[in-house]
Parts: sequence; C-alpha cells; structure tokens
Amino acid sequence: MNLQKTTSWKEIWSDQMEDMAARSDTGYWNRRAEDYNDFITSSRFGYGKKMCETLTEEGVIDTNSSVLEIASGVGAVTLPLARHSKEVIAVEPAQSMADLLEANSDSAGVKNIRIEVTDFASFAAQAQDNSYDLVFLCHAAWQFPDIEELINEMSRISRGFCCLADTMGMGDAENHQMQRKLGINAPELDRSLYLYNILNELGRPADLSNVSYIMRRSTDSARSMWTNLVSKYRTVSAEDSELIEQHVNTQSNSGFYEVPAVMSLMWWRA
Repeated sequence: MNLQKTTSWKEIWSDQMEDMAARSDTGYWNRRAEDYNDFITSSRFGYGKKMCETLTEEGVIDTNSSVLEIASGVGAVTLPLARHSKEVIAVEPAQSMADLLEANSDSAGVKNIRIEVTDFASFAAQAQDNSYDLVFLCHAAWQFPDIEELINEMSRISRGFCCLADTMGMGDAENHQMQRKLGINAPELDRSLYLYNILNELGRPADLSNVSYIMRRSTDSARSMWTNLVSKYRTVSAEDSELIEQHVNTQSNSGFYEVPAVMSLMWWRA
C-alpha cells in the first residue's frame, strides 16, 4: 500500500519563508526605514491602536503589563502598546528603524519604551523564563523560517500571553498583480492562516480577532517602497521605474497611496 507523505503547516512555512527572510535582511530594513515610517505616521499608527484596543478588551494586557515586542520597527504597535501597558521592551535589529522609533516616541511624549537594537535570537538567549506578561510580534513572522523555534521561545519568555499578528488573506489583489508585472516571485500564501494552523499543530490553540485598516503613505514613500522591493531581486531598470510610477499614480488620491488590508491577531496563553 502506498502512503503519501503528509507535509506539515510548519514545513510549508519554512520552505516558503526561507528565501524571503534571506532577501529582507537588516540592511534592507535600514534602507526601508524612511518610507516605512512615512506609512506608519501617515496612517497615524491606526492598526496598532486597533489591535491594542482589542488586546485590552480581551484581557491580554492592562496598565500593569510588561510587554516584549519583537521586530518593533518604527513603532506602529509599540507606541499604542506603551499607552496600554506599564512598559514595552522593543527589540529591533535595524538601527535606522530603532532611531525612528526613538524619535516617534519622543515626539509623542511616550516615556515607557526601552529599545534594544539586536535580533530576537540574541535577545532571547539572554532572557529568563516567564519574564513578560505579553510577548508580541506583528507583521514580521516571515523573518523566522523556523517558526516552531520562534513560537517556543516566545512562550518560554512569557508568563502570560503571546501574540502573533499578520496580514489576513492574500493581501491586496492590485499589489499581487503589480508584483507579477515586475516579475517578482514572492511567496503567495495566507500567512495568518498558516500561523493559526501552525499554533494548533504545536498544541498552542489561539484566540483570533481581525482588524481592518488602510495602509496610507505618501506617493514618494510608495515609489520608494516598490523600488526597494524590486532591488531585493535585481537592479531596478527604467522599465521597472515606469511601471512603478504608473501603479502609484493609479492607486493614489490627493497625494497619498492607499491600500485596504486586514490584520489577524492570534494570541495564546504561554
């Protein structure tokens, strides 16, 4: 009798994310820091605020919580988390991202954020068990092809909850069509679906809530975003730049590039 080998959710994740993680290294995010900050500030930290409201309503965090955020970036969720908790330790490997997070925190008058410029593996190696009330990672799980190790380390460090957040579904159809026009062979899978099933596969069933938002950024930021994306795969050509210009102009209104999206929140007890 022939038995077909069953491939696990985490194995498919690893296969799909390994190349993406390698291309999107710390140097890439240092280059992307300014245009990413434009997106977060132009969107007024919108999805971060909504997610923190959900986590507060669900009893995941409160004003006494100590929170560890992995891959905090420029503060999309860091600042809202800080307003809903006692303290946030923000782990961010890209120096340019960390610098903008510090500037955004200072500008907002938020004082309870401590920034650690390092990668999560290095930070976790020094972290004790049961150190934080919430360990949180938003929109960066693809940086971890070994997703089981990430989830286990998050759970080890937390004394309360862990939470993963990522884009629901396949994202915006126009963006996928644009990637195909540019010849970018990026992974096309529903990351939130995979993460939810991986958690179940690892015996860590999660609660789930979805947040709708608009990704809003200036047209200059959008051009930079697409140009940097192409540069991960090859040298940007004149034809690429023309396609990007056409796409950004089509998707923009009153000087802003807007894309609708839905973020899934998945949290579990450590």
